[in-house]
Amino acid sequence: MHIQPPGRPAEWFPSSVTLKDCGPYPAEVLGHRHGMIQPRFTSEVTGRIAAELRSDASIALNLRFTGEVIEILGLGDPPKVLERCRPDAEGRYALGHGFLPWREHTTTDPAEFARALDEAQAGGYPPAAPDAWTVAFADHGHRMAVLAVYRTPHEDAAAYDALYNVLYASGLSSYETTAARADDAELAARRRFNSQRAHVEPDTVVWPKVAPATRLPADPR
Repeated sequence: MHIQPPGRPAEWFPSSVTLKDCGPYPAEVLGHRHGMIQPRFTSEVTGRIAAELRSDASIALNLRFTGEVIEILGLGDPPKVLERCRPDAEGRYALGHGFLPWREHTTTDPAEFARALDEAQAGGYPPAAPDAWTVAFADHGHRMAVLAVYRTPHEDAAAYDALYNVLYASGLSSYETTAARADDAELAARRRFNSQRAHVEPDTVVWPKVAPATRLPADPR
């Protein structure tokens, strides 16, 4: 089951995810991650996932269907049941939340940005404010693929220009917002993106993409 903070209703957003070399799979993801992407899938997609896991020896997991219930099976004889997942009210399955390393799929190479972010955080930088966050993502028209949520550097810090420049050069996007926590910043970013792109069909090219350092107001919800 997905991990939902007390008092916060689940909010799902369009996405596409991978599991190691398997996928991508169309999915919806929760607007917060608690360190890991948390997707849910239609029954049709879960069948595809099950078939691909069986054919990939690098992933020591299988899915077993027992009526409406999907079991995630680990190693052993008999195999250990790691999770039993039932469909939610909308008939979707939230698989492996908290222990399967799902990643949001992007066709834009984030490697240079990842290196620049690692260098900036390793070197340390003054934040713009204790509650200032940047949500970096790849803009795929109808969906966003969140790459990182990090404290926004002060505009006078070298890290600010370095990260902005690599985002721009890599064709990536970012929102800057104010929030108490990283999860709240990510949720605000997904809400804004979804509100502007809910009408866009999958695989539709959208131009211009969201620019780096697009400023969002604080999310009142």
